[in-house]
Amino acid sequence: MNFRTLIRSLSLFVCSFALLLSLAKAQTPPGQSRGNRTADDYIKLLESERRQSELQVAKVIETLKVKPGQRVADIGSGSGLFTRPLAKQLGNKGVVYAVDIDPELIKYVEKTAAEQNLTNIKTIMGGEADPKLPEKVDLIVIIDTLHHIANQPTYLKGLKKYLRNGGRIALIDFTKTWPAGHEKMIYKLADLDGWMKAAGFKQIEKYDFLDNDFFVVYR
Repeated sequence: MNFRTLIRSLSLFVCSFALLLSLAKAQTPPGQSRGNRTADDYIKLLESERRQSELQVAKVIETLKVKPGQRVADIGSGSGLFTRPLAKQLGNKGVVYAVDIDPELIKYVEKTAAEQNLTNIKTIMGGEADPKLPEKVDLIVIIDTLHHIANQPTYLKGLKKYLRNGGRIALIDFTKTWPAGHEKMIYKLADLDGWMKAAGFKQIEKYDFLDNDFFVVYR
């Protein structure tokens, strides 16, 4: 093999390798929060009795004081653990927008909503930088999700346009013990307060009944 042939072969190898990397990247599921887990395994984790107990779903819903007929956005809705009880609380005239970037989780929310005849749940394939809500809402909830968002200050600032007058944002996220693999995602409530203040929001409520999560509301 002469030098020119060798160079041509190496160039072909590099191009082929780059193409394979590109294809692999394109086939990677957009839902980054579940890591290497399958959608089914991740849904089992999100719906587990332990997680439901730790997050005290019913008490959180009660504390949010949503009213029938209101519009609510559940950003990072995951399996719909909070979406479904919110929908029941809002009634047929209300709407819950279940927003996620993982198509498999969106499908699961649609499936369970149909099974429970919750016609007021509307799913949205959100973007990583924008939830893409179709209208302004009375309440945005972001539960165990904000740490997955790359640029939190910018994202939170962008939510302002999606709130009705007097609209609220409720956030729940880890405090004491973070899951393994989340080391680079850790932030503190003080960080959140700073981001929200810069975005034009003020903390109006703070609850401490969750053992390993903060629960704060802004307006």
